[in-house]
Amino acid sequence: MKSPRREIRLKGGYTTNILYECDEFLLAEKPAGLPVHETKDPNRKDFTRLLASYLHLPDLRTANRLDLGTSGIVLLGKNPDKNKEIDSLLADADKEYIFLCSGIPDWKEKRFECFLKDGNKEVQMVRSGGKKAITEFTILSQHPDENCSFGLAKILTGRRHQIRVMLRELGHAVLGDPVYSHSETETEEKRMYLHSFRLCFTDFQGQKQWVETDIPKEFSTRVGKPLSVPNQTK
Repeated sequence: MKSPRREIRLKGGYTTNILYECDEFLLAEKPAGLPVHETKDPNRKDFTRLLASYLHLPDLRTANRLDLGTSGIVLLGKNPDKNKEIDSLLADADKEYIFLCSGIPDWKEKRFECFLKDGNKEVQMVRSGGKKAITEFTILSQHPDENCSFGLAKILTGRRHQIRVMLRELGHAVLGDPVYSHSETETEEKRMYLHSFRLCFTDFQGQKQWVETDIPKEFSTRVGKPLSVPNQTK
Protein backbone atom coordinates (compact mmCIF):
# COMPACT_ATOMS: atom_id res chain seq x y z
CA MET A 1 0.00 0.00 0.00
CA LYS A 2 1.35 3.41 -1.02
CA SER A 3 1.23 6.10 1.68
CA PRO A 4 0.76 9.87 1.12
CA ARG A 5 3.66 12.33 1.00
CA ARG A 6 4.59 13.82 4.36
CA GLU A 7 7.19 16.12 5.90
CA ILE A 8 9.15 15.05 8.97
CA ARG A 9 11.77 16.74 11.14
CA LEU A 10 14.87 14.75 11.98
CA LYS A 11 17.35 15.25 14.78
CA GLY A 12 19.94 17.95 14.21
CA GLY A 13 17.45 20.37 12.70
CA TYR A 14 17.14 18.57 9.37
CA THR A 15 13.85 18.32 7.49
CA THR A 16 12.92 15.72 4.90
CA ASN A 17 9.91 14.75 2.84
CA ILE A 18 8.77 11.16 2.50
CA LEU A 19 7.72 11.27 -1.14
CA TYR A 20 6.55 7.69 -1.57
CA GLU A 21 6.30 4.70 0.74
CA CYS A 22 5.14 1.11 0.43
CA ASP A 23 5.76 -2.06 2.43
CA GLU A 24 9.11 -2.76 0.77
CA PHE A 25 10.77 0.66 0.35
CA LEU A 26 10.41 4.41 0.56
CA LEU A 27 11.62 7.49 -1.30
CA ALA A 28 12.84 10.40 0.82
CA GLU A 29 14.41 13.78 0.09
CA LYS A 30 17.97 14.17 1.39
CA PRO A 31 19.06 17.68 2.41
CA ALA A 32 22.24 19.12 0.90
CA GLY A 33 25.31 18.92 3.14
CA LEU A 34 24.24 15.76 5.00
CA PRO A 35 26.02 12.44 4.22
CA VAL A 36 23.59 9.90 2.80
CA HIS A 37 25.00 7.06 4.90
CA GLU A 38 27.45 6.37 7.71
CA THR A 39 30.97 7.77 7.31
CA LYS A 40 34.28 6.83 8.93
CA ASP A 41 33.36 9.17 11.79
CA PRO A 42 30.73 7.26 13.84
CA ASN A 43 29.68 10.50 15.55
CA ARG A 44 28.83 12.29 12.32
CA LYS A 45 25.12 12.41 11.55
CA ASP A 46 23.94 10.81 8.31
CA PHE A 47 20.63 10.76 6.51
CA THR A 48 19.96 7.02 6.57
CA ARG A 49 20.56 6.58 10.30
CA LEU A 50 18.58 9.70 11.21
CA LEU A 51 15.65 8.51 9.13
CA ALA A 52 15.89 4.93 10.42
CA SER A 53 15.80 6.22 13.99
CA TYR A 54 12.80 8.45 13.38
CA LEU A 55 10.81 5.76 11.55
CA HIS A 56 11.93 2.93 13.89
CA LEU A 57 13.24 0.96 10.91
CA PRO A 58 16.61 -0.51 11.99
CA ASP A 59 17.05 -2.39 8.68
CA LEU A 60 16.65 0.71 6.50
CA ARG A 61 19.18 0.47 3.63
CA THR A 62 20.29 3.07 1.10
CA ALA A 63 19.84 1.76 -2.45
CA ASN A 64 21.20 4.81 -4.26
CA ARG A 65 23.85 7.24 -3.07
CA LEU A 66 23.95 11.00 -3.42
CA ASP A 67 27.08 13.09 -2.95
CA LEU A 68 27.39 15.17 0.21
CA GLY A 69 26.44 18.41 -1.53
CA THR A 70 23.66 16.90 -3.66
CA SER A 71 20.10 16.98 -2.37
CA GLY A 72 17.02 15.09 -3.48
CA ILE A 73 15.50 11.66 -3.92
CA VAL A 74 17.01 8.67 -2.14
CA LEU A 75 15.56 5.16 -2.41
CA LEU A 76 15.75 3.21 0.85
CA GLY A 77 14.83 -0.43 1.34
CA LYS A 78 12.81 -1.42 4.40
CA ASN A 79 12.89 -5.19 4.02
CA PRO A 80 16.29 -6.94 3.67
CA ASP A 81 14.58 -9.86 1.93
CA LYS A 82 13.71 -7.52 -0.95
CA ASN A 83 17.18 -6.03 -1.51
CA LYS A 84 17.72 -7.70 -4.89
CA GLU A 85 14.29 -6.67 -6.18
CA ILE A 86 14.78 -3.08 -4.96
CA ASP A 87 18.18 -2.83 -6.64
CA SER A 88 16.64 -4.12 -9.87
CA LEU A 89 13.80 -1.60 -9.65
CA LEU A 90 16.31 1.21 -9.25
CA ALA A 91 18.49 0.00 -12.13
CA ASP A 92 15.50 0.07 -14.48
CA ALA A 93 14.18 3.46 -13.28
CA ASP A 94 14.50 6.77 -15.10
CA LYS A 95 16.50 9.24 -13.00
CA GLU A 96 16.52 12.98 -13.59
CA TYR A 97 18.48 15.70 -11.81
CA ILE A 98 18.22 19.48 -11.96
CA PHE A 99 21.25 21.75 -11.76
CA LEU A 100 22.56 25.27 -12.01
CA CYS A 101 25.75 25.47 -14.04
CA SER A 102 28.18 28.28 -14.71
CA GLY A 103 27.90 30.27 -17.90
CA ILE A 104 25.54 30.05 -20.88
CA PRO A 105 26.02 26.88 -22.99
CA ASP A 106 25.78 27.32 -26.77
CA TRP A 107 23.54 24.24 -26.94
CA LYS A 108 20.10 23.46 -25.55
CA GLU A 109 20.26 19.67 -25.66
CA LYS A 110 23.32 17.44 -25.56
CA ARG A 111 23.96 13.73 -25.08
CA PHE A 112 27.35 13.16 -23.48
CA GLU A 113 29.08 9.76 -23.51
CA CYS A 114 32.47 8.98 -22.00
CA PHE A 115 34.38 6.52 -19.83
CA LEU A 116 34.94 7.38 -16.16
CA LYS A 117 37.48 5.99 -13.71
CA ASP A 118 37.29 6.47 -9.94
CA GLY A 119 40.09 8.27 -8.15
CA ASN A 120 40.49 9.21 -4.51
CA LYS A 121 38.57 12.49 -4.44
CA GLU A 122 38.02 13.03 -8.15
CA VAL A 123 36.66 10.94 -10.98
CA GLN A 124 38.64 11.13 -14.22
CA MET A 125 37.60 10.80 -17.84
CA VAL A 126 39.72 8.12 -19.52
CA ARG A 127 40.05 6.48 -22.91
CA SER A 128 40.46 2.97 -21.52
CA GLY A 129 40.05 1.19 -18.21
CA GLY A 130 36.95 3.10 -17.18
CA LYS A 131 33.20 2.51 -17.12
CA LYS A 132 30.80 3.84 -19.76
CA ALA A 133 28.77 6.86 -18.64
CA ILE A 134 25.88 8.48 -20.52
CA THR A 135 23.86 11.58 -19.66
CA GLU A 136 21.26 13.53 -21.62
CA PHE A 137 21.38 17.25 -20.77
CA THR A 138 18.68 19.85 -21.44
CA ILE A 139 19.07 23.56 -20.67
CA LEU A 140 15.71 24.82 -19.39
CA SER A 141 16.51 28.50 -18.86
CA GLN A 142 19.44 30.88 -19.18
CA HIS A 143 20.28 33.63 -16.71
CA PRO A 144 22.89 35.97 -18.22
CA ASP A 145 22.72 38.49 -15.36
CA GLU A 146 23.81 35.73 -12.98
CA ASN A 147 26.11 34.08 -15.55
CA CYS A 148 24.48 30.70 -15.05
CA SER A 149 21.95 28.33 -16.57
CA PHE A 150 19.27 26.01 -15.18
CA GLY A 151 19.07 22.53 -16.62
CA LEU A 152 17.87 18.95 -16.43
CA ALA A 153 20.12 15.89 -16.59
CA LYS A 154 18.80 12.39 -17.28
CA ILE A 155 21.38 9.80 -16.34
CA LEU A 156 21.36 6.58 -18.35
CA THR A 157 24.17 5.12 -16.23
CA GLY A 158 24.85 5.59 -12.53
CA ARG A 159 28.54 6.43 -12.23
CA ARG A 160 30.05 8.34 -9.34
CA HIS A 161 30.16 12.13 -9.96
CA GLN A 162 28.84 11.50 -13.47
CA ILE A 163 26.92 14.77 -13.98
CA ARG A 164 29.55 16.87 -12.23
CA VAL A 165 32.46 15.56 -14.31
CA MET A 166 30.58 15.91 -17.58
CA LEU A 167 29.44 19.49 -16.97
CA ARG A 168 33.00 20.42 -16.01
CA GLU A 169 34.24 18.86 -19.26
CA LEU A 170 31.63 20.84 -21.21
CA GLY A 171 32.98 24.03 -19.64
CA HIS A 172 29.94 24.67 -17.45
CA ALA A 173 30.63 23.21 -14.00
CA VAL A 174 27.86 22.84 -11.41
CA LEU A 175 27.64 26.01 -9.34
CA GLY A 176 29.14 25.49 -5.90
CA ASP A 177 30.97 22.30 -6.86
CA PRO A 178 34.00 22.21 -4.53
CA VAL A 179 35.85 19.59 -6.59
CA TYR A 180 35.20 20.14 -10.29
CA SER A 181 34.85 23.91 -10.53
CA HIS A 182 38.07 25.90 -10.75
CA SER A 183 36.40 29.28 -10.28
CA GLU A 184 37.48 31.19 -7.17
CA THR A 185 33.91 32.42 -6.73
CA GLU A 186 32.66 28.88 -6.18
CA THR A 187 33.71 29.03 -2.53
CA GLU A 188 31.18 31.85 -2.10
CA GLU A 189 28.21 29.73 -3.14
CA LYS A 190 25.83 28.63 -0.37
CA ARG A 191 25.58 25.05 -1.65
CA MET A 192 26.28 22.80 -4.62
CA TYR A 193 23.38 23.30 -7.01
CA LEU A 194 22.66 19.69 -7.98
CA HIS A 195 19.41 17.98 -6.96
CA SER A 196 17.93 14.52 -7.61
CA PHE A 197 14.55 15.73 -8.85
CA ARG A 198 12.52 12.92 -10.43
CA LEU A 199 12.39 9.12 -10.35
CA CYS A 200 10.14 7.12 -12.69
CA PHE A 201 9.85 3.41 -11.93
CA THR A 202 7.64 0.36 -12.13
CA ASP A 203 6.45 -0.73 -8.68
CA PHE A 204 6.14 -4.32 -7.47
CA GLN A 205 2.52 -4.40 -8.66
CA GLY A 206 3.58 -3.54 -12.20
CA GLN A 207 2.29 0.03 -12.06
CA LYS A 208 4.30 2.97 -13.42
CA GLN A 209 5.09 5.59 -10.77
CA TRP A 210 6.37 9.16 -11.27
CA VAL A 211 7.81 10.72 -8.12
CA GLU A 212 9.36 14.18 -8.04
CA THR A 213 10.33 16.81 -5.49
CA ASP A 214 9.73 20.54 -5.45
CA ILE A 215 12.54 22.66 -6.87
CA PRO A 216 14.68 23.69 -3.86
CA LYS A 217 14.07 27.32 -2.90
CA GLU A 218 17.81 28.04 -3.04
CA PHE A 219 17.78 27.47 -6.82
CA SER A 220 15.19 30.17 -7.49
CA THR A 221 16.80 32.49 -4.95
CA ARG A 222 20.17 32.09 -6.68
CA VAL A 223 18.85 33.23 -10.07
CA GLY A 224 16.39 35.76 -8.66
CA LYS A 225 13.26 34.35 -10.29
CA PRO A 226 10.97 31.30 -10.19
CA LEU A 227 12.13 28.17 -12.01
CA SER A 228 10.10 25.35 -13.54
CA VAL A 229 10.62 21.90 -15.03
CA PRO A 230 8.39 20.44 -17.79
CA ASN A 231 6.09 17.64 -16.67
CA GLN A 232 7.14 14.06 -17.29
CA THR A 233 5.61 12.67 -20.48
CA LYS A 234 3.72 9.54 -19.55
